[in-house]
Amino acid sequence: MKKIIIYLLLFITICFILPALISKKPVPVSTPEENNNNYKNTETEEYDYINYGKIKLLHKETGQVEEVNIDDYLCNVVSAEMPADYEFEALKAQAVVARTYIVYKIQNKKHENADICDDSTCCQAWISKDDRLARWEESKRESNWEKISKAVNETAGKIITYDNKPINAFFHSNSGGKTEIPVNVWGGGSDMPYLQVVETAGEEGYSQYNSEIELTNEELLEKIKVKYQDIQIDFQNNEDIKILEYTESRKSKNCKVRKSRNSRDRS
Repeated sequence: MKKIIIYLLLFITICFILPALISKKPVPVSTPEENNNNYKNTETEEYDYINYGKIKLLHKETGQVEEVNIDDYLCNVVSAEMPADYEFEALKAQAVVARTYIVYKIQNKKHENADICDDSTCCQAWISKDDRLARWEESKRESNWEKISKAVNETAGKIITYDNKPINAFFHSNSGGKTEIPVNVWGGGSDMPYLQVVETAGEEGYSQYNSEIELTNEELLEKIKVKYQDIQIDFQNNEDIKILEYTESRKSKNCKVRKSRNSRDRS
């Protein structure tokens, strides 16, 4: 009888008491609604940048140069470049691209007294925190900003490199199914082996994946005349306007426009 009681106590200890002592506290599962609030009041450790902790930002409209913390600057950039309601991982990817771009710009300076400017047509998009908050619905302002800040902070110090150097990190909203090499976009950049033609699946759901512009013959002629004033086109002749060459991604590369008689072709 005594042995039976000992065996019984041993069984209870092994099967119930011991697992309870060594098991970890279970992780609660949050709902999507709760996840939306997980970006609020997040505390992150500040990354210790050795070379790029502070950057000089040129405000093009005023000509003022402001020295700012790089990750504070990136919050302004990401909030200008991507909607806050995009997936969190997409915002993190955007933060890495933007950080890579600023480091590249620092190493390849374009502005005499600044590392980068706030003009998207020159460098990359930027918006002040106050202006950004003002454009969001009041109920989403705090959570949106915290979400973007968290995306920047969780990628702190991370950039994209090729041969141990930061790449010239371009990005786009959609590529029409395939990317294009820089030389076919800007006429240069052939020394960027990391920017090649690749398929980009999943873009079909983007609202601007396909777009179409209709011009009358006269409208098209006027646009061409901005560059070539003596152009005259016979729109009944299929040889007067013709695509001569396509890129590897099947985008038009060279187009021929025939001038008036006794004149040379333009392409």
